[in-house]
Parts: sequence; structure tokens; C-alpha cells
Amino acid sequence: MNPNELPIEIQDAARTLADALLADPQAKSYQWAVAAFENDPAASALEKRFMDFYADLTARQQKGEQLSEQEVQQFYAMRSEYSANPLVAARNNALDTFKPLLAEAGEHISQQIGLDFTELAKPE
Repeated sequence: MNPNELPIEIQDAARTLADALLADPQAKSYQWAVAAFENDPAASALEKRFMDFYADLTARQQKGEQLSEQEVQQFYAMRSEYSANPLVAARNNALDTFKPLLAEAGEHISQQIGLDFTELAKPE
């Protein structure tokens, strides 16, 4: 559904909620952490390499291919390097702190509309 097709009251309420969420200190921390991560070419490249490698290994496993011990060890090493990156860790920690606020907002929406908002928000 196109958001512009919603009644103006719903559009206004959604904008108000978005503004309130974005003004929250946890949201600000997350936005800063994301910006710092995205502005660091080395961190962004590390994430891309890790995600591409992970996707490749997953696709191969799903096709029934057996991964070598060397590939598994390479994955664990890359995952450790990725997780230990200070910008990745800061972004992930900020997201972990922000998630409860989003869940609370979703719960309030669900109570107001009488439907499970998180189910409605899932892609089809």
C-alpha cells in the first residue's frame, strides 16, 4: 500500500511517531554509530567482504556442498575480525540498545489499532 493512500490522520500520526523515535537519545546514538561506520571505508569494506563470504558459504551449503575445514576456519577468523572492529561493535551495540524502543513503539501501535503491528509490517 502506498503511504499516501492512508488517511491524513494516520499519515500525521506516523510522522509524529517517527519524529519522536528519531529524537530519542538511543536513536541518535544509533544514527551516529551508523554514520561513523559508513564514513569509514575500511569498516565498510570489511563488512562487505564478510557478508559476501558468508552468503557464498551459505549458498554452497544449501546446495549440499561440503565446506572444507580451511573454509570454516577462514569464516570464523573473518567473523572474529568483523565482530572486533570498533565501528561494527559500536553500531551493533547502539542497535541493541535502540531495538527495545522500537519494540515498545510497535507494541503501543498494536494496542491502539487492535492488530499485531509487527505482523502487518512484515514484507509479503
